[in-house]
Amino acid sequence: MIAGVEIESFTAFGSLQLSLSPRVNVVIGSNGTGKTHLLKAIYGLALAGLSASEDRSAKEVAADISRKLLRLFSPEESRLGTLRPSGVKAPTRLSLVSSDDTRVAISFGNRSETVQIEADAGSTGHELQPVFIPTKEVLSLVRGMRHPDHDRATVEMIFDDGYIDLAELLVRPGFEDEASSLAEDPRLSSVVRELVDLVGGRYRWTAGSAFRFEPGRYEEKADPTRSKSKMAQAYQDATVTRFVPKGGSSLASGMTAEGYRKIGVLHRLLCNGSINPGTTGVLLWDEPEANLNPKLMKKVVQLLLELSRNGQQIILATHDYVLLKWFDLLMDKGKEDHVRFHVLVKAENSAAITVHSTDDYDQLVNTGIAKTFSELYDAEIERSLEGVSL
Repeated sequence: MIAGVEIESFTAFGSLQLSLSPRVNVVIGSNGTGKTHLLKAIYGLALAGLSASEDRSAKEVAADISRKLLRLFSPEESRLGTLRPSGVKAPTRLSLVSSDDTRVAISFGNRSETVQIEADAGSTGHELQPVFIPTKEVLSLVRGMRHPDHDRATVEMIFDDGYIDLAELLVRPGFEDEASSLAEDPRLSSVVRELVDLVGGRYRWTAGSAFRFEPGRYEEKADPTRSKSKMAQAYQDATVTRFVPKGGSSLASGMTAEGYRKIGVLHRLLCNGSINPGTTGVLLWDEPEANLNPKLMKKVVQLLLELSRNGQQIILATHDYVLLKWFDLLMDKGKEDHVRFHVLVKAENSAAITVHSTDDYDQLVNTGIAKTFSELYDAEIERSLEGVSL
């Protein structure tokens, strides 16, 4: 688990320290306060904390992380110095502190060609593969990103590595690619099924190197190999859960709603093990509400809370009041739910960005999101009272 983040002189940030919940973290802030930059910085640091393989030297690892930072943030000039605030002399330093108090840090200056990596010996808290889900959905883009006839350099000019890395995770084979039973971790069984129920089907990677939407649902079916066993029947173990296609032919992913595709991304990552609480690293999701029907947000929040209860650390960034409020309403302390809100604020007279963290939703009344919805409510009341004599 990642316990904290420390940032000095990086992109929009001068100095920032963040204490993270091991469960759910929600980053809030107006445009330009660095929400996406923060998520990408944590993602890059988590990758830097992965154990180096025997076939890569420390110098090669540092070069890889340097390239990854540049590919994540895509500055016009491909050099580390462009990721630093203008006019800053102090070196840039980014650090992740794990739950066991060990840390991994990277640092660089204006003229650095590669980052310096520092990692405590024996660190275990963030040596797990992180997952970053960007704002735009990716399922319909995977075919174009990975098509052999497309120029790789052009693809990388269009998409940063947040999108490209996710595309690589999505094409990993999963149990839903086979005509077999649902063999996922029992902890996640309800999550996987409910994601499919939300959109009325699943997205499968096809032989044509594209994702297609297949209508259907998971159902309990008799297993002939088990039903012959009286012992299995005695323990009600003669059925398996299978996906049952319904409603005709499949559709190209691009012909389905973008909000559904975002649900499909989460389903796919769970099915192929890219997200596996306790085994994989932090899940970072930038604006999960984007292009999502508000009616689906309650269920998405419920599913994210369920993942966190099973040990998945989550950090998401949002602009949406509805998503925020559902976290407040659905959080169940009896199930040890914990949601920490991090509000990024830009000073009025300078570019300095500060953070205020709280575990109390009621302390968010002064955020831009809350103020905007309060203004809308006041305007609605004012309009409804026009012409009414008291």
